[in-house]
Amino acid sequence: MSRLRHARWSISLIMMLVAAIQLGSMPTASSHSDHGGHSDHGGHGGHSGDGGDGRMVEPRKRLDGLTGRDVMAEGWYRTFTLPATENPWFGKGERCVELGRTGKVLLVIGNGPPQNCTVEQGTAVFVLGLMTVCDDVEEPPYYAVGEAAQRKCAWTDLRTTTESVRLTVDGGKAIDLQKRRFAICAPQQAVQLRPDNFLEVPAQPVTFTACGWVAWLTDLAPGRHVLNSKATYVDGAAPHIWAPVINVVRKNHH
Repeated sequence: MSRLRHARWSISLIMMLVAAIQLGSMPTASSHSDHGGHSDHGGHGGHSGDGGDGRMVEPRKRLDGLTGRDVMAEGWYRTFTLPATENPWFGKGERCVELGRTGKVLLVIGNGPPQNCTVEQGTAVFVLGLMTVCDDVEEPPYYAVGEAAQRKCAWTDLRTTTESVRLTVDGGKAIDLQKRRFAICAPQQAVQLRPDNFLEVPAQPVTFTACGWVAWLTDLAPGRHVLNSKATYVDGAAPHIWAPVINVVRKNHH
C-alpha cells in the first residue's frame, strides 16, 4: 500500500481526537485498547506553548481517561474491523466519533475533504502528525511478526521516509512534531479481518501495531480553529496534509 497507508490516515486518515481535560481521572479505556506495560519511543516532560491558540501536551498524558496510545489504538481498530460501508477509510460512516470516559474524546478519522467537528470549550484535540502500521499478513516492508518487530518495522518506515512533520494552529508558528516527546506506539492488537478490509487481503486473523508522531492540543478558546499538519518525505513525494477545522463552542451551546 506504499505511503498511502500513513498518508491517507492523516490527510484524511484524519485521525484526530478531542478530549476533555480531566488530567486527574484514570478510568479504563475500551476493552480492545486498554493495554499497559508497553514502553513508548520518546522522552518525558510537560507541555510546550509553541504557536497558535492552545497548548501542546505530550500524548502520554491521560485526558478524559485515555492516553494518545489508547486513541491511536482505537482509530486503527476501527480501520481494521469496520465494514467498508461503515469505514471512514473508504469515506463512509461517522468521521467524528465521541470516545473517552465522559464522551469528551472526539476521534476524527477517514478519507475525504478536511473534516469540521464541533466541540465544547474545555476539550482538547489529539493532533495527528504522521502514523503507520505494520502487521503479520501483508508483504514487506510492512510485514512483521510480534509486537516488538512490528514497532521496529513501523519506526523504520517512518524514520527512513519522513523528512519533517510540522503543525500550525490558526496560521501561527510552526511546531516540530518530529520530536521524541511526540513519538508513541499503540499497543499491539489482534482482530479478524473482514472480506472487505482496507488491506485488500483475504479475510483472516491479523495482529498489528501502529506508531507515529502525535500530540494533544488543549485550551482552545471558543471560535473556529484551523489545524494544519504537514509531513514531507525524503524522496520528494507529495506531502501528507492533515487539516481539520475545529469549532469550539461554549458549554451546552452545540
